[in-house]
Amino acid sequence: MTVRIEQAGEEDLETLGPLWKALTEHHRSLVADTLPVRDNTTSWEVRRDQYRSWLRDDAALILTAHQDGRDTPAGYLCCRLLPSGATFDFGQWRGEVDSLVVDPEARAGGIGTALLEACRAELKQRGIEYWSIGVLAANSGAAELYRRLGFQPWLNDLLGRT
Repeated sequence: MTVRIEQAGEEDLETLGPLWKALTEHHRSLVADTLPVRDNTTSWEVRRDQYRSWLRDDAALILTAHQDGRDTPAGYLCCRLLPSGATFDFGQWRGEVDSLVVDPEARAGGIGTALLEACRAELKQRGIEYWSIGVLAANSGAAELYRRLGFQPWLNDLLGRT
């Protein structure tokens, strides 16, 4: 299997919708009994608008993965470019992988790893030394992938009802 990674722009966003909706379903399967999950259409509308805004502000990088010559992406990654912050000296910017999505039928085929490695290379080329990624506590498979690629715990986000 050949995987081709490309940088995506605003004009490519609609091709990402089906993948995002599949991710929403995956999240629903992991946490729907404990957390409210938006319906697929609303979730995609919110996310698409965020991607559009981030791209227009040059505050994100979106990469798509295409396998075996297919035009539609088998996965994609969105990495936000964020200021380092006041406490930790990560340099002027750090990358934050906001979304990593792989078609359910293509999972465990190296697409997620290829996207993450391409993102890492792009961040290095831009002089960005640190990056982070979040993962649902219930998504142990994804967490294991991220650990294998060198990510380690940094923050613990806690959620509670008011």
